[in-house]
Amino acid sequence: MKLILHYYSKNKKQLELKTQQAELIWLEDDGFGKRGELTLEGSPLLETIIVSDDITDYLIPTTVADYPEVWLVEGDSQVYLAYEAAMTSPSHENGDSAAFDMAVKHETFDKTWGFDGWLGYRYQPEASQFRLWAPTAKAVELLLFDNADADKADQVIPMTRGQKADFQDHKQNTQGVWFAELEGDHEDLVFCYHIHHLDGRVVESRDPYSTAATADGKRSVLLDAQVIVPDNFQVRHGKDASWRLANPSQATVYEMHIRDFSIAENSGVPEELCGSYLGACQTGTRNAQGLPTTFDYLKESPVSYIQLQPIFDHHQSFDEKGNLLYNWGYDPENYNVPDGRFSSNPKDPKARILELKSLIQAYHDAGIGVIMDVVYNHTYSKTDSAFQLTVPYYYYRVAADGAFSNGSICGNETASEKEMFRKYMIDSVLYWAETYNIDGFRFDLMGLHDIDTMLAIRQALDEIDPNIIIYGEGWDMPCGLNQEEKSIKAVADKLAGIGFFNDDARDNIKGAEIFGELKKGFVSDQPVEKELMKAIAGSSAFVPYQKTSQVLNYVEAHDNYTLNDLLLALHPKDEQDIHDRRCQLASALNIISQGICFMQIGQSFNRTKLVATEENGRLSAEDQERAMNSYNAPDSVNQLDWNLASRYQASDDFLKQLIQIKRQSKHFSLEDYQEITQAITVNQAQNGSGLISYDIALDKTYRILITNRKKDLLPLLQDCKKKQLLISNCLEEDLKEDILTAYSLTIFEVE
Repeated sequence: MKLILHYYSKNKKQLELKTQQAELIWLEDDGFGKRGELTLEGSPLLETIIVSDDITDYLIPTTVADYPEVWLVEGDSQVYLAYEAAMTSPSHENGDSAAFDMAVKHETFDKTWGFDGWLGYRYQPEASQFRLWAPTAKAVELLLFDNADADKADQVIPMTRGQKADFQDHKQNTQGVWFAELEGDHEDLVFCYHIHHLDGRVVESRDPYSTAATADGKRSVLLDAQVIVPDNFQVRHGKDASWRLANPSQATVYEMHIRDFSIAENSGVPEELCGSYLGACQTGTRNAQGLPTTFDYLKESPVSYIQLQPIFDHHQSFDEKGNLLYNWGYDPENYNVPDGRFSSNPKDPKARILELKSLIQAYHDAGIGVIMDVVYNHTYSKTDSAFQLTVPYYYYRVAADGAFSNGSICGNETASEKEMFRKYMIDSVLYWAETYNIDGFRFDLMGLHDIDTMLAIRQALDEIDPNIIIYGEGWDMPCGLNQEEKSIKAVADKLAGIGFFNDDARDNIKGAEIFGELKKGFVSDQPVEKELMKAIAGSSAFVPYQKTSQVLNYVEAHDNYTLNDLLLALHPKDEQDIHDRRCQLASALNIISQGICFMQIGQSFNRTKLVATEENGRLSAEDQERAMNSYNAPDSVNQLDWNLASRYQASDDFLKQLIQIKRQSKHFSLEDYQEITQAITVNQAQNGSGLISYDIALDKTYRILITNRKKDLLPLLQDCKKKQLLISNCLEEDLKEDILTAYSLTIFEVE
């Protein structure tokens, strides 16, 4: 392990290495002081590297591998992990107590440097404009390249810092913004910024507001917005966006990954389009048995929305042969650029934009909304992200010594509470809604964002169309926010119009697999009938939701085992028919529960990610672990097997009927909890009974019967004058004998 050590001594003292198995070689001095390269040899388990200047021992943790440079100041025992942090040391003769305000005193920094105008770049045939917010930079230059692969810039254009200081009106506060204008037509221009920092570093960065980029994502591309619009593409909001639901609780959302959706040979998609934007909207596709697949499957289903896993530009990893490796995409690079790996031509920055818009338009034409999975809570890298390159340490939550907060478990977490990152999030969401006609946003680890920012995003989208959906993961992660600031599920009442993944319903319906730990729910015969009934009624008994439209019910998502795989792990000795009925009942309960229904595509036909790699066809421990977290697993694991749609066609059809009932009948899509209380009467829900019976009375009365074991039907209807079967997945022979099959859901209209 190597790191660069910077040492400031006003008395020109030397550092001595005290740790064995380490070597310190002094290099040329820099603007801070002496500079050396420290190499740790031998065991990486040493807890610290110790150097001394005869007065102070500096204890450098070996976890500094995440921080390749450290700064030390004579007379100050603190080990700093950022130049700006070190400059705040009271022992530094030329120090500046405000040098790290961008990280630890953002209110003061924001008041001085915040800007509320447009940022990024704008193309016009006559002249194009460029704006970069970089208040801590000494100088910024605009670098122009002949092509995406050019090693050196063809032109270097000095940018001009804004001169207006207005702390009351940040629309006028340009002193932290750098400006440039290029006369003439520069369409397709490849460019980036050359930024001179206070510590002497000069870095190159793409524009954080990039809307088009080179294939590797490292440089920005200037495009004419009028050129990158497909012929039939229209942005529509409000009444014109007829596919959006005013009551989200009517909705069923299918989650899907662009590649997984059509990459399998049995998807019926032409080979050249498999795994692509265009493959995801291809028509006329069939599986081996002739059933509709991919887009045609969705068009024939009553689904309201599809949620796309990350489609923004994310990090690229390659194998030793140069092949691009699979990744779900939760490692952001350029938030406003569609990812090129799903494009027919990743090297053409226009192609990915045109093809994604074509996909969205096709879904809208089919009456299906498109929700986007957004990951603003962290970046792939904290060292070479556009944020860190342009304004070091501002966009992240950072401790006073320069250490990054890591609530995301990805090495960093962004700071939504800071003015300019809050602005960035709002600008980015609005860009996708206004330019791509996105219908909703799923926020990854939303609990890492502050409440005020999430409400500001909700308000901004309301001005476009209040029917645009927002929901996210409201998990309470340890992070740099105060507890009362977090956008977590426990304070749903403070976040009107924003939904949360409902793990309370999930756990009571199916159980869960979390970090390898398995637990059972109702479909695994656990005695949780009372808790499950509360979940079915909208889960307000668990969380202070304002409306059921804040409740996102799910039993399967891209994370962890699929429903099928969890129940296989919990019940390895089940007969196939029992296993299938457990899966079907779990999905059925997910659909009929009050709130939004969320399903992973393929859930209704027993999607699996368990792929055996051992010669005997058995699953290894690695196969099972991979199915729990398949973020970088091969296509054989993640692809959607469309032949399963034929094998489980009856189950799939039953669940589609329930989805249609939810969408059309108010009984299963009530938003108001007072109305739910008045409408629902619980007849039976005793823990351990294996039975839930309840009525929903509106213009007509439905009786819903749920079992995880066989039950006699007639006693459950003896108080009804009339009954008419609406839907049931009981075995036909059982219903004829007035028996409810184990693991069944039956709905009667009654009087």
